[in-house]
Amino acid sequence: MLKKIVTGAATVAVAGSLILGADALSYLRTVGSNVRQAVKKEISVEFELDRIRNEVQDLMPEIRRHLETVAEQSVDVKDLQRVLAERQSDLATQKNAILTLRKDLESDQPTFVYRTVSWSRSEVEADLSHRFAAFCTAEECLKRDQQILSALKDTLQANQRKLDAMLIRKQDLVVKVAQLEARLKQVQAAETVNSLEVDDTQLARVEKLIHDMNHALDVRESVMEAEGNLQGRIPVEQSSAPAPDDVLGKIDSHFSLQMESPAPAASETLTSAATP
Repeated sequence: MLKKIVTGAATVAVAGSLILGADALSYLRTVGSNVRQAVKKEISVEFELDRIRNEVQDLMPEIRRHLETVAEQSVDVKDLQRVLAERQSDLATQKNAILTLRKDLESDQPTFVYRTVSWSRSEVEADLSHRFAAFCTAEECLKRDQQILSALKDTLQANQRKLDAMLIRKQDLVVKVAQLEARLKQVQAAETVNSLEVDDTQLARVEKLIHDMNHALDVRESVMEAEGNLQGRIPVEQSSAPAPDDVLGKIDSHFSLQMESPAPAASETLTSAATP
């Protein structure tokens, strides 16, 4: 698709320059704008996320160069601090020697002995003058170097703050990219769920299978119950109905009549009367 858009834009540009003449530039701008919009529409969100991730990774070389600069400046500051500390200690030693010579010259002695060597007053004064001039020069150099050290410290602190800010912003970008990735996965999951199409026919078929299975089990349970009734159970539920051929019994049962006992025979009555 992108290839077609670019090819079409090139064709329009060539044809426009030949046909439109002076207005070709205006048309080309419009075409270019339309091409850019069309290309942006064709770029997927996944591709844009990969591009952002690459842009974040491309920040690391610049951060690393800045980190190296800060490291070099930190080493320079430490080295200069050590050198200035040594020079300051040497100036303190020179100051003590100058004050010692000055104190000795306060006396009226014509000569002075230092480490078994005798020095004239003029020699001591000349040495003191030379020492003092060298001390002043070294002191001025030390002050300038201390100012340089202060400027280096300020630069180092500024670069360190800038580096810290860059690292914080870079980490913030990493977090934001991770959040974008999480949101993209959520959207993709939602799109996957929404795109699912369940076949209603298949669902109905499965539901019918379940219904048929329940029906079959009901039938088998009913058969088992019927077979249990036929296998020697006492028929306590049955009533003592009269036999089919007992018509009198049926009539007595129907009208709730009680059958009378048969009358005794005449011979049995006479026999019972003769008996004392």
